[in-house]
Amino acid sequence: MMMNDHHWILRPQAAYDISIEEIAMIDVSAIFLAWLERTRLPLKVADIDPNQVRFSIEGWDCLRCSLNHRGIEIYAVRGGECWDIIWDSDISLQEFDNGWGCGLCIDAWQQGLYPKPASYASPEAVWIGHTLEPFRDWLEKLAASAGIAFIDYDGATEARLVQEGEHIPQLKVEILKKSLQRIPA
Repeated sequence: MMMNDHHWILRPQAAYDISIEEIAMIDVSAIFLAWLERTRLPLKVADIDPNQVRFSIEGWDCLRCSLNHRGIEIYAVRGGECWDIIWDSDISLQEFDNGWGCGLCIDAWQQGLYPKPASYASPEAVWIGHTLEPFRDWLEKLAASAGIAFIDYDGATEARLVQEGEHIPQLKVEILKKSLQRIPA
């Protein structure tokens, strides 16, 4: 068995429900970087370390992005302060239906809260189908949006994608568009 890094040391076995030897073969950073190269999305990798990949979305300086073995998180930041997690996808690999699935989705399905999740041929396929492709769909919505609204509800903050013509609460602070261009509300 060949290991290309030491990421597996930092990942608890229970998070995957698979053996340490199998964990050593799952390098989510490599899966993400290979997917990114194939998709040619406007993402820029800022930093890779054993626990996560930090990246940015070209033209959207108000977004902070990271990927780790638990999923992808996109934070909306205004004035150096996180206002909201604007997109999040959690994942936990688990053997399922003669293949692999997301353990969180499997648990929800077993409790009757969610439809039966897809089964994939490999852990890499779970990452691509469950997390990376939905992330690509969200990026397309971001690109088509009128911007990101930063809303302050008297101390409780929200950030969300805004479509052209969508009504925004009067408590908005500002709407940012790609390249941080302010647009009238």
